[in-house]
Amino acid sequence: MFCIAQKMINDKAAAYDILQDVFVYYYQKSRNGYKIENPKSWLIRATINRCIDYSSDRKRFTKIESMGTVMAEEDTTDKIRDKAAIALALSRLKPKEKAIALLYSEGMSYKEIAEVTGIKFTSVGKTLSRTLIKLNDILKKMNYEMYA
Repeated sequence: MFCIAQKMINDKAAAYDILQDVFVYYYQKSRNGYKIENPKSWLIRATINRCIDYSSDRKRFTKIESMGTVMAEEDTTDKIRDKAAIALALSRLKPKEKAIALLYSEGMSYKEIAEVTGIKFTSVGKTLSRTLIKLNDILKKMNYEMYA
């Protein structure tokens, strides 16, 4: 869950805060008698939703394009530059697309992705394929060097 949160928002401290909020919320729900049938999927979905809320609030104050440029200029190593370009491209996806791509990158199965996102199991493959193509197109439009 931490990896997903950190990849979605690019801020380690905020990811810890989000996880703490999610676990407190989970504890309160379960303490009040709310039955959660699949806790793993519920916790991941809650983490993704909280990250989306955090990103929406943050966009009011920061332009993601400028943040990606600053991250890439701080250290010119290939690995840092690749991470910055991918993070910037991910930020241009819709929240559900971003969640699918990140869950897939974390090694989740199609069944798990379907449970977490609420997409039909039979649609996960096609949706993921479209998302990866869209991510590829975004990277090409950014003139990212590995596509030049």
